[in-house]
Amino acid sequence: MRRSPVGRSGAPVRLGYVDPKTRNRIMAGVLVLLFVVVGLAAALGK
Repeated sequence: MRRSPVGRSGAPVRLGYVDPKTRNRIMAGVLVLLFVVVGLAAALGK
């Protein structure tokens, strides 16, 4: 298996040109969405 330095999606993450505040907001949004999905899966799994 060949490992590449890009992200798990297979596409390189190009957030270098994004404003740091915007990038932090995007990352926080992704994290919240991840928690919502995990919580919903846990609630539906019971």
